[in-house]
Amino acid sequence: MSERVKARILGDDYTIVGDTDPEYIHRLAELVDRKVRELQLGMPNAPKLKLAVLAALNFADELEQSKNQTGESGPSSPEAEEKTKKLITLLEEGLIGDL
Repeated sequence: MSERVKARILGDDYTIVGDTDPEYIHRLAELVDRKVRELQLGMPNAPKLKLAVLAALNFADELEQSKNQTGESGPSSPEAEEKTKKLITLLEEGLIGDL
């Protein structure tokens, strides 16, 4: 059953709907909020969209570095791919739903 989770990122409220544990979604939202605020300190006048894209690039870099450290060179596991797809869907639904 899908649940609605309210999260606040950079002062904006988002409603995220998904089958993922609400506590997990809150932890992800807190992580994203911290990263975006960290970037905002260095670029206080940057638009929120730019900060969000830079945060996404930071997370992608961290993921790639993590893969390189574990020696993972092939495609990720089906479970990891499924979780990634779910997270992308949650983000898209959350962002689009609040526009």
